[in-house]
Amino acid sequence: MKNLLVCEINIEKSTTALLLEERYNINWSFEEYNHLEPTFHLRACIEEAITLQPREIRLIPTGIYPQLLNPRFEIEIRSSSTLLYEKGLVQAEGITYFPYTFRNEIYLFIENKNSEPQNVHPAEKIALFSVKQQPKMVIKWVHQIEESPWKNNSSKSFINKIKRKKSIIKEGKTFERNEL
Repeated sequence: MKNLLVCEINIEKSTTALLLEERYNINWSFEEYNHLEPTFHLRACIEEAITLQPREIRLIPTGIYPQLLNPRFEIEIRSSSTLLYEKGLVQAEGITYFPYTFRNEIYLFIENKNSEPQNVHPAEKIALFSVKQQPKMVIKWVHQIEESPWKNNSSKSFINKIKRKKSIIKEGKTFERNEL
């Protein structure tokens, strides 16, 4: 396992995270389960438990301020499968990305998908933190894109059907939803 890609990140802990570290005798830093693990847990940086009613969404701080040191990376935050399985709590946005330029505390929208109220406790692990490498994009504007050498019933044929019907719609014919 040589030449593993490394992303360096500076992380500042919030004042509340430092207080919770002392109160609960925990380390707010990311726990490394093994040196190859690409994800870390984010904690709820709250001083008192929060109750989420069924289908309720709440904004919860994580107590960390990240600074990516390489613009080719972005932070990815996603739901914790343990929290979903045990409580039915998920990150409401699905997967959230933070770019290289982000320099603020990470807050997460947590949603209760359970039919019963659920509590989020101070310092509870609520999401997973990882990074993704992003290549530099070079966009070339062309008059027309090339046809794909592979015929796989892609959406292009569907899009062309819609375009043909749009031109007929301009002429006054209307279509039902299932006809598109």
